Amino acid sequence: MILLLGSVLAPICQTYEWCLIGLIVAVIAYYYISWRNAFSYWTDRHICGPKPIPIFGNALSSALTPQPFVELQWYKKYGKLFGKFNMGKPCLTVADPELIKQILVKDFHSFRNRPIRPTSHILNAKSMFRAWDDVWKRVRAIASPTFTSAKLRGMYGLISHCCEAFLNTLDKDVSNGMNEVELKRLMSAYTMDVIASCAFATKTNTYADPNNPFTTKANNLFTASIWKWMLKLLLPSFIVNTDIYRRTLNASDSDFFVDISRSLVQQRKKNNEKHNDFLQLLMDAERPEGNVREASDANEAHHVNEGKDEMEANAEALSDVVEKKLTEDEILAQCFLFFVAGYESTSATLSYCTYELALNPGLQDRLYEETKEAFNEKGEIDYEVLSRLPFIDALLSETLRNYPPVLRLQREAMEDVTLGDTGVKIEKGVAVEIPVYAIHHDPDHYPDPFTFSPDRFMPENRGHIQAYTYLPFGSGPRNCIGMRFALLESKLALAKISHSFRFSRVTDTDVPVVFNKGRVLCQAKRLVVGIQKR
Repeated sequence: MILLLGSVLAPICQTYEWCLIGLIVAVIAYYYISWRNAFSYWTDRHICGPKPIPIFGNALSSALTPQPFVELQWYKKYGKLFGKFNMGKPCLTVADPELIKQILVKDFHSFRNRPIRPTSHILNAKSMFRAWDDVWKRVRAIASPTFTSAKLRGMYGLISHCCEAFLNTLDKDVSNGMNEVELKRLMSAYTMDVIASCAFATKTNTYADPNNPFTTKANNLFTASIWKWMLKLLLPSFIVNTDIYRRTLNASDSDFFVDISRSLVQQRKKNNEKHNDFLQLLMDAERPEGNVREASDANEAHHVNEGKDEMEANAEALSDVVEKKLTEDEILAQCFLFFVAGYESTSATLSYCTYELALNPGLQDRLYEETKEAFNEKGEIDYEVLSRLPFIDALLSETLRNYPPVLRLQREAMEDVTLGDTGVKIEKGVAVEIPVYAIHHDPDHYPDPFTFSPDRFMPENRGHIQAYTYLPFGSGPRNCIGMRFALLESKLALAKISHSFRFSRVTDTDVPVVFNKGRVLCQAKRLVVGIQKR
């Protein structure tokens, strides 16, 4: 086709430059025709959706409008089942709770993988988030015991120590005249210290040194410019994964964390060292016999849909794993995932929660009243006590409903599947996306959805929440394995902060939140609030 178009244009091209222009026009025309044919996929199946543009599909929408607003616009206009395109690939959006359960739980075997995306490091393909099929299965099965309640209790002291350092630094700053804070920067320093301590037994001193490479490299991973993001989607994966591409576009920040993990693993093996961190737990992880489940796990499930179907799906998904240990590359991949996922999502959740406390002084008072009785005479709070405080859990639940870190859940069909009784067939290779942000703001599920109301999740009300309409951690066998750790880290910080400081709305506080464009995560432009000592 390209040569045919080129031969038509060639006779009218008198110079080399014009021949080159003719070839470029021919290539563009070829791709335009190809994309136009591809974009008839959903109309041929009588499924509505936003109109795509050549090459990019619907991917440019978030570059022009913040993604949370795009999600709401599409949801309101096209409903709970519509088609769109990620570049040239068709993708079905599914928001009906029963169909969500089918995808994430009942037919998990048919939707066990996430769509393959270009990656900045080859080891990402071995992480629990990106891994496919048997690689995911064995890694998840072996690593799951690392994230149990018993293991978290063992790290509680590390998290508490990081929290004390965080509060001491904040106290000094406020005592020296600081009366406003940018919450994203403030909470990022805390979560970075926790993650570095608990993942690598490393102190980062992020409070005194904002240019610490742990912080700068992590920030680079989440603040890449829109054009770099689009270029990664446009280029073939064999180019994106080359060292030349990564060095040219500074896309190798992930190497920093992988190299640190590799160095620590080799050092510990050489010197026979043992540390109390996730790296060590992964090195020592061994697949237990049978489906081991702690009795306390159900009490900390945090509104995760966890009935008979879910437990059966989980047991089936992780069955027949023969291997007992992770390979070194798999250990490194999980460390990188734990670091990156734990850093951004937890700092964002703490930032949004504190922002809402600043706007709602009454909620601050309720948090203070609930937690003050939980501290002992030494000013410490017990792990079991903290994990069962109802209001602080409701506060975080409402934050995660209003500002879910991940706006959409993604899966790919591994075989042809018919969705419920809709008559819609998802063909093998087609992506499915669940619009979490839009579902969380549907007034049919959450009346007055843009009002911040933790009471929705208090014990007397949480039974009214429909299953599969609250999905900040996903659901089914591929839900977020680090959920309990993130909640523990967040609850401890909120409990201790509420006893030392009060936050308030100031002139520079954006109401409502101004979201960044070109981000697939729920990222605010800034979150500035006032701060005073109690």
